[in-house]
Amino acid sequence: MRNIFIGTAIVVAMIALPFVAVDAAELKIGVVDFQEVLAGSEPGKQFEAEMRKEGQQMEDEIKQSGDELKALKEKLEREAMVMSEKAKEEKQIEFNVKLSSLKKRQEQYRKDFLTKQRKEVSRFQRDVLEIAHEIGKKEKYSLIISKEALLYMDGAVDITPKVIKAINQRYKSQGSQ
Repeated sequence: MRNIFIGTAIVVAMIALPFVAVDAAELKIGVVDFQEVLAGSEPGKQFEAEMRKEGQQMEDEIKQSGDELKALKEKLEREAMVMSEKAKEEKQIEFNVKLSSLKKRQEQYRKDFLTKQRKEVSRFQRDVLEIAHEIGKKEKYSLIISKEALLYMDGAVDITPKVIKAINQRYKSQGSQ
């Protein structure tokens, strides 16, 4: 009984094999490199510039606060010899409060920055996926996948330049409206 089942499966596979080969020959696959779209498209470059600018502003503000704290600490150390114990304690408490506040603000900036970055990247990814879907339908691709999911690809299947062109056109037309 088992041999009959195996024999039947082999016969069915041999009959179906030519049809599978024909379908595979008509298979059209495209690959999109999201990182390349982000780096090479106008909206991606704009996004990266905005993130860099915002990150620099946060760093500058934190650095300024850090410099103020450093100056306060140096002043405290210089004047420690002439201050009363109570004055030293008050200045040390003031310094510790400001240091704690700076650390909290630094952590909040980092969280806010990462949240905004994730949100914007997610929005951009949705746009890229939508454009890849449109290209897939228009050019009759059987499958479009992300380059990050691949171990190897032939350069001929890379549709990233098409996606970059389409996303640039989309953002240009949205900007002119």
